[in-house]
Amino acid sequence: MNFRRVACLLAVCMMLLSSICLAAEHMEFVDANGSTGYYVDVDTIAPETVVENDVPRTLWNADVAVVRADINRRFIYAMRFDPDRKTYQIFHSEVQRYDTKDVLQSSDTVEAPHAYAPSSPMNEIVQFIISTASSSAKE
Repeated sequence: MNFRRVACLLAVCMMLLSSICLAAEHMEFVDANGSTGYYVDVDTIAPETVVENDVPRTLWNADVAVVRADINRRFIYAMRFDPDRKTYQIFHSEVQRYDTKDVLQSSDTVEAPHAYAPSSPMNEIVQFIISTASSSAKE
């Protein structure tokens, strides 16, 4: 009988803790293409200043989620965006089952920068990040 009470208490604690972990994200919808949605965790947006040839430039770091509802997957990326060069770089990636958030795969491999086109979802994400950061700075 005590075992059941302890098991129930543990189950309730696990449910509460998992909801706290999921609530730690502050994902904002950015764009969609069919059954694929693009989101940015606004709490992770951070500018980074680099100086090249005595000229400062701003890079933007943020966590991005790509949700593929049709295959029940969520891809989470820790990314850096270079708006001047129109590139993005992935520093960490994670594949999750969308409905349960179970991690299926994870990688800390730093990828080389990839170019993005003005019509790509990555450009929309960069514009969202810059706009969000600008409006937060005004508050």
